[in-house]
Amino acid sequence: MIAALAKGAQVLNNPAYSQAAENAVQFILNNLVRSDGRLLARYRDGEAAYPAYVDDYAFLVWGLIELYEATFNVYYLQTALRFNADLLKLFGDENGGLFMYGKDSEQLLARPKEVYDGAIPSGNSVAALNFLRLARVTGKPELAETADQLFKAFAGNINPYPAGYTFMLSALWFALSPGKEIVIAGDTTDATTQQMLAAVREHYLPDSVVLLNTPELAELVPAIAGQTPQNGRPTTYICEGYACQAPITNIADLRHHLVSGLN
Repeated sequence: MIAALAKGAQVLNNPAYSQAAENAVQFILNNLVRSDGRLLARYRDGEAAYPAYVDDYAFLVWGLIELYEATFNVYYLQTALRFNADLLKLFGDENGGLFMYGKDSEQLLARPKEVYDGAIPSGNSVAALNFLRLARVTGKPELAETADQLFKAFAGNINPYPAGYTFMLSALWFALSPGKEIVIAGDTTDATTQQMLAAVREHYLPDSVVLLNTPELAELVPAIAGQTPQNGRPTTYICEGYACQAPITNIADLRHHLVSGLN
C-alpha cells in the first residue's frame, strides 16, 4: 500500500497520496517496531506481535524507496537502507535468496524460500528490485551482487515457467538495462525545480532512479556532491552507467533528452 500511494503521488502529482503513505510509515515505525529495531508482523487492539516475515521487510523497503522519490525526504531513504540491512542479516542465505522467516524466529522443520509471483509479488522478487535500486542510488556494488546471487538461486524455478515470476523478471530487466540516474539540483521551492520534477514524472522510467541533490543526500551519496546548480539555476543531470551528459538547465532541453532517451 505504501509503495502504491507513493507512486500515485509521483504520477498524479497529488500530495494527499504521499501524505497518506507517510502516515502509514509513521504508524508502522511507531507501533510495529520493537525496541531493538525488529519489525513485527501484526498489530491488533493496541498490541504488536510476531517477528515480521521477509515479505514484510521487502514491501516496507519498497514503499520507503518510492516515498523518497515522492517527497525527497532523505529520512525515508536512510530508513530503507536500515531495514534492507536488517532483511539481509535476518533472512539472507549465503547460497542466494531469502528465507521466508528470520533466523531469530521459531525454527520449524523446513525453512522455505518463496519466489512465485502471484497476485502479490514474492518477498524475494521485491527484495531483488530493492537491492538493485538501492545499489544504483548509493553506488554500493555489493547490493547489486546480492541481487545477482538471488537471480542465480532461482533461475531453475523461473526458466520453465517465466509467466509465474513476472516481478522477478522486472527486477532482472532493471539489472540488465543500462538505466539512468536522474539528479535534480535546485531549491524545491523554485518553480523551475518543480517543473523539472514534473517533466521527469511525465515519463514511465522503470529502469531509472530520481534523486534531488540536497546536503543531507550528499552525505549519504557522495557521488552527487559535484552535481550542483549551474550559475545559480536549477539543473538536471542525466547519467547512465555513472557517466553523465552535460548539465541541463532548460525545461525544453530536459524534455527532449527524456524523450530521445526513450526511443
